[in-house]
Amino acid sequence: MASKSHKIRLLAATTVATQALAMVAPTSAATIVLNNGAPYSEVAHANSAGSGTLLHLLTQPGGYTVDLSSVTGLDAGAGNGVAIVKGPGSGNGTGFASILVDPLIGFSVIQFKIEDFGGRNMGDNFDILVNFVGGGSQNFLNYSLPTNSKIDIFAGLGEVLDSIQLSGLVRANNSAVNFKDIKQISFNAVLPGAVPEPASWALMLAGFGLTGAAIRRRALVKRVLA
Repeated sequence: MASKSHKIRLLAATTVATQALAMVAPTSAATIVLNNGAPYSEVAHANSAGSGTLLHLLTQPGGYTVDLSSVTGLDAGAGNGVAIVKGPGSGNGTGFASILVDPLIGFSVIQFKIEDFGGRNMGDNFDILVNFVGGGSQNFLNYSLPTNSKIDIFAGLGEVLDSIQLSGLVRANNSAVNFKDIKQISFNAVLPGAVPEPASWALMLAGFGLTGAAIRRRALVKRVLA
C-alpha cells in the first residue's frame, strides 16, 4: 500500500501538471499588430478573378486559393498582379460593406491593407471577426482604421487561423460607410498537422504529467524494495 507521504507527492505532481495545462493550453486568441513590414511568404494575386460575390485568388509562390466574398459584390480585375479588390462599378467602384477573406489553407499570420473612401480617416472604426481552424472565433469591435491601413493578425500559441471577416465601417459621427478596397493580402500558410490542435496540446501536457508521476512511483517502489 502506498504511504501517506507518497500519496501527498503524487497529488502535488498531479496539481502541478493540471496548473501547467491551464497555463499553456492555448485558447482561441489572436493579436492585431500595426506593421509597416514586408509581406509574408504567400501573396494573393488577382488570378484574373474578375467580378462577382465570390472571387478566387491564387497566392504566389505556393498557389493556394484565397476566396474573397461579399454580398454586395467585388472586383479584382482581369490581370494577375498582386490583388487589389474593390467594390463593383467603374473607377474606384462603390465599395463593399463587408468582406470575408478565406484562404483554403490554415495560416499563422495574415497581413492586408483595408481602405475607405475618406483618405484613411483616424476617426473610422470597423469590426474584425477572426475564425480559427477547428472552431472558435474572436471579435475585435470598433477597431480604429490605422493611418497606413495595414494590419497584421497573428494566431495565438497552438492556434491556426481559418478566415477573417471585416465589416461595420463607421465614421467618427457614427455614420456607416463602405470600404474602398482591400489589397496586399499575404500570409504564412500552415500545412495540416504542422501545429497541434488545442485538444492535442491538452493531451500532450496531460501525458507528460502522468508519465512523470509513473516514473516517480517506480523510483519509490525500488527504494522500498531495496
